[in-house]
Amino acid sequence: MALASIFGTNLFHYEPSGVIEFYDRYPAVRESFAQASAWTGLDVETLVRQNGDHDDEVRRRVVSVGLAAAQLGIQDVLAGKGLRPHMTGGMSLGGMVASCVAGACERRELMDVLVRGEHQPLHATTGEEAGQEEPGRAEPGREEAIASAYLGPDDDPAGLYADRDGIYLSCDFGWDADRKVRIVMLSGYRDELEKLSAETGGMVNVTEGADVAVHSPLRARAREATREHVSAVSFTDPELTLCSSLEQKTLTCADEVRAMFVDNVVAPISLVHLTRQLHRHGAGLGLVVGPSPILNALRYPFPVVFVDSPDAVPRAVAAVFEHGVRLRR
Repeated sequence: MALASIFGTNLFHYEPSGVIEFYDRYPAVRESFAQASAWTGLDVETLVRQNGDHDDEVRRRVVSVGLAAAQLGIQDVLAGKGLRPHMTGGMSLGGMVASCVAGACERRELMDVLVRGEHQPLHATTGEEAGQEEPGRAEPGREEAIASAYLGPDDDPAGLYADRDGIYLSCDFGWDADRKVRIVMLSGYRDELEKLSAETGGMVNVTEGADVAVHSPLRARAREATREHVSAVSFTDPELTLCSSLEQKTLTCADEVRAMFVDNVVAPISLVHLTRQLHRHGAGLGLVVGPSPILNALRYPFPVVFVDSPDAVPRAVAAVFEHGVRLRR
């Protein structure tokens, strides 16, 4: 029975109170935020408290860098208690953080990728410039959005979007803790998602204030920007078992980790893929590290502890002994 560290996504704005408590109590967390600030130029106070008056693009960077700094700092706290995982993985941004924990990417390089964001690459030739249509490119001026969908436990999510243009599965969260509801996230054009919401009687809820069709083919241009940004990152083969949320797969070499960073922009993510693969490798306990909106309401194939406040640290230590999990030296 092995220990797994799991890192959540930045798809939802998190309430920072638990992170602030960690920051106030643990030097390791303060050091993680100090490093993130020095490497990105973003203010520590803003990163910790997720405050400040920013435009949408800067706010996305603040959320991404702040969450990554929190996750890495809290992982350092756990390691200081002897809770060093045998395996790791994460959802979206969490997958990139997990790559750092697995030793496949340096923290400074990760922060550089996150602060750059998904901007158009400086030297890439667009489909328009080449006189060719760019597959998957979002239609100019057409508003994007995301939506949550709540299905029956045995429903196939593909039934919601299979015959619709401009709607894609972006995240499969699996089932709630009681296995009564299947929860997925859809991405695409806002008008199509609103139409689907009306037709399904509100089973699909379009998210207000979200204007990027994350983890969908509409982010094709952003993927090329990310490809350029990670081209200089010195990825190495993971030292720990590193599981993907893009497919039910273990990443074993530097090239696979690099490809995950790139494909993560357009490919759907799946907690089901991630946790099944961790389970296959013998995970007997999962520690969900840092803020984890929605992840704390889901079903896992092994026991989990949500380490989202300092009060959870002793619970994580106790769970290791309760479930007979061996620790990595």
